Amino acid sequence: MSCPNCDLAAVRADHPGYTANCRECLARGIANGPEFWRSRQDGAMRPEYVSALKSIWGEDWEAGNAAVKPAHVRLRALRTSLQGALL
Repeated sequence: MSCPNCDLAAVRADHPGYTANCRECLARGIANGPEFWRSRQDGAMRPEYVSALKSIWGEDWEAGNAAVKPAHVRLRALRTSLQGALL
């Protein structure tokens, strides 16, 4: 079964919808969030980013980080394409 919000986000980077309990939506949400942005700016995992990961993935937060990174790459690629950018 496919998540309708993930399907829409696959073609529009700033799709605002998220589905509860969808791991891809959760990873996309964190990839769009300020905690991840600040950590990328600093080049280090800031405590608030780790806390956001732990709030969803618990003790397996490193797996969450591994899911957020490719979500960020996909979003960045969409934002630089004509198709995925907001018009």
